[in-house]
Amino acid sequence: MSKKYAPYGLWESPITADAIAQDSVSMGDILVDPITKDIYYIEQRASEGGRYVLLSNQTQKEVFGTDFNARTRVHEYGGAAAIAYNGTVYSSNFKDFLVYAAKNGNINPITPEDPNKVYRYADLCVHPVHTDLLVAILEDHTNDTPQTVRNSLCVIDSTARTVTSLVCTENAQNEFYAAPTFSPSGDKIAWQFWQHPDMPWEGGQIYVADVRHDPNTHKLSLSNTKLVAGNANKISACYPLWASNDKLLFTSDESKFANLWEYTQARTKPVLSSVVQQDFCEPPWTLGNYPFAFLDANGTKAICVAWQGGRSVLYVVDIATGSHMEIKDDLFDFVVVEHVRRLSDYTFVFTGLRSNAPGAAMRCTLTGSSFKPTFEELKSTASTSAAPFPEGIISPPIPLELKLDNRIVYAVYYAPTNPEYAGSSIEGEKPPCVLGVHGGPTGLETQNLNWLKQYFTSRGYAWLDVNYSGSSCYGRAYVERLKGNWGITDVSDCIESVESAELCSLIDTKRTAIRGGSAGGYIALASISLDSSASSKTKFFASATSNYGISNLELLAGDTHKFELRYMVKLLGGTKEEVPEVYHDRSPEYFSANIKTPLLVLQGNDDEVVPPAQSWTIIDGIIKTKGHVEAHFFDGEQHGWRTSQTIKKAIEFEREWYEKIMLTTVSK
Repeated sequence: MSKKYAPYGLWESPITADAIAQDSVSMGDILVDPITKDIYYIEQRASEGGRYVLLSNQTQKEVFGTDFNARTRVHEYGGAAAIAYNGTVYSSNFKDFLVYAAKNGNINPITPEDPNKVYRYADLCVHPVHTDLLVAILEDHTNDTPQTVRNSLCVIDSTARTVTSLVCTENAQNEFYAAPTFSPSGDKIAWQFWQHPDMPWEGGQIYVADVRHDPNTHKLSLSNTKLVAGNANKISACYPLWASNDKLLFTSDESKFANLWEYTQARTKPVLSSVVQQDFCEPPWTLGNYPFAFLDANGTKAICVAWQGGRSVLYVVDIATGSHMEIKDDLFDFVVVEHVRRLSDYTFVFTGLRSNAPGAAMRCTLTGSSFKPTFEELKSTASTSAAPFPEGIISPPIPLELKLDNRIVYAVYYAPTNPEYAGSSIEGEKPPCVLGVHGGPTGLETQNLNWLKQYFTSRGYAWLDVNYSGSSCYGRAYVERLKGNWGITDVSDCIESVESAELCSLIDTKRTAIRGGSAGGYIALASISLDSSASSKTKFFASATSNYGISNLELLAGDTHKFELRYMVKLLGGTKEEVPEVYHDRSPEYFSANIKTPLLVLQGNDDEVVPPAQSWTIIDGIIKTKGHVEAHFFDGEQHGWRTSQTIKKAIEFEREWYEKIMLTTVSK
C-alpha cells in the first residue's frame, strides 16, 4: 500500500484524545507483604475520576471498596499511601483522610474520626514485634496555612484506634519527615528529616534512634537519637533501609552523585569502592519511591536503580566488596524503574515504564553468578477495551547531548512518525515542533511512552523535551546550575536548544511551540515575557501553552503549599524580602506587555500547589495589552489532570490551538 503525503501537523492519526483519556491508567505503586509475600499494586484510573485503586495480585480484585481512594495528600504530592504486613493491608483514604486496615474481607478505620479532615497520614511502617503499632508521617492542618501546617512522626495504635506523637518539635511548621523504617528486631528506627529552606534532595538528613516499648502503656518511645548522614543545605541523604539490625543503607550525594552508603555503629561510609558518576535515585517528590532493595535475607547484596543518559539501569551491588554489576538483558526494555521492593531471595518487584509499550508492574528473578534476569509482567497499564494502534505509530525517543555555548544540555527528540505517511506534501517543509518543559524545576523528563507526545508526532509534529540546567539524575552539579538562576538559565537552555545545529536541521524553528506544566509552565511564560529572555522581544516561539504555570513569584512565595514554600529561596538567591527585585523581574505577570506569542492557559480550579490566581494574573495582563490569549479552567482538578474528561479536553484544546496559530497558513 502506497504511503500518503500531507502537510506536517495535519496528518490523520488513530491516536485520539478519546483513546488516550478513556482508559488512562498509571501504576502508582507496588507493595509486598514481607511476611506472606503477597503482592499488591495501586493504579490511578482517569475513567474513575483519577481514583487510586489498590489491587491484590493474587485475586486481581480491589482490597478496599469501590468508593475507596488509596491516596494521601501529605506534602500534597503524596505517595506511600499503603503497606501490607502479615495479611493486613493498611491504606490512607483520600475520601476522609482516615487510615484503614483490611484483612480477610474485614475493613475498619484505625485512626480517630476526623470530620474536618485536618490530619493526613503517609509512609506507614509496622513494628515487627508489636504489630498493631504503626509509625507514620502525620501532617496536621488544624491551622491550615502553608506557614502553619505541622509535620511530625506519630504512632498509630490500630487496636485502640489512637494516635500519639513519636517525634515532634516546637518548630514543626518548618520541618518534614519521611521514610520511617524499623530494624528487623524493632529495637531501632531510622527516618529522613529536613527543614525549610531545604528540599529533601538538597539537605535531607538520616536519623537513627533506639526504640523502647512500654508493656504497661503499650506505647513506643525513642532514645539516643543520632544524626548519621546528610548535612543541611550541602549533602542530601535519602531512602533509609535496614540491611540488618546493625547496618542501615541509604543514598547520599556527598560525592556530588547520589550513590549507595551504609551506616553502622562503627562508621558511615560509601558502599561502592569508588564513586559511580550516576545518581542511584530520583529526587523524592513523592514518598515511598525506593530505588533499591535487598536480594538476600542477610542484606549482603542489593538490586539498585541508577540513571544513565536519562534512563534507568539496574545494578547488583555487593555490599561487602563494594563492587557492582550491571544487569543487561535484551528483555529489559524499561527506561524508568521505580518502587523497587524485595520479594524473596534474588527476586524483586518494581513498576516499570517502556518507551515503546505501556508500563507495568513487574517481577524479576536473578539466577546464577551472572545474575541472569527473568522478567514476568504482573499487571500492564495497557487498555483492555480500546483497539490497538497500528505498528510503527510510535516515535522512539532519541537522546541528545547538546553543546550550547560553554555547557552541555540534555534533550530528547521525537520525530514525526506515522506508518501511513511518507512525509509532507509541501516541498522542503520542516515539521512544526512542540518543545516540552518538565516541572519541578528539579525534575526529569523521562523517555517512557507518553501518548500525548505520540498524539502530536503521529500528526506530523516533532516533539523536543529539554532537560534544562537544574534537571535531576545528572548529578548534583547539574541541579545546582539553576541555583539563583531560575527563569534565566532554564529559559536560555530551551531557546538555545531550538537554535542548536542539531535541531535546526530537523524542525521548523519558526513554528515551535513551548509548553509545560507547573514550573514548566513558568518557563514557558518566562520565555515569552521576561526582559531577560532573548525570545520575548522577537516572538521566538510561535505559540505557548501554560498548564497551571506560575506567573507571580511574589504571590507564590506566600500561597503555595508548605512542601515548596521555601523552595524558591535557593532558586532565586534569597527570600522576597532579601531580593525583592529578583522576584519582581522574574515574574511574567509584570511583563505581560512583552508577550507577542499567542498563549493558551489551562488550569485546575482546586490547585493548591499553583493556585488559579497565578493563571488569572497573566491572563488579565495580556487582555489589558490586547494580546492573544485563550484560557480554560477545570472544576475539580488539582495539580495535574486526573479525570478522563479533563484529559480529553486539555489534549484537544492544545491541538486546536497549535492548528490555529501555527498551521493556518499551511492549511490554506
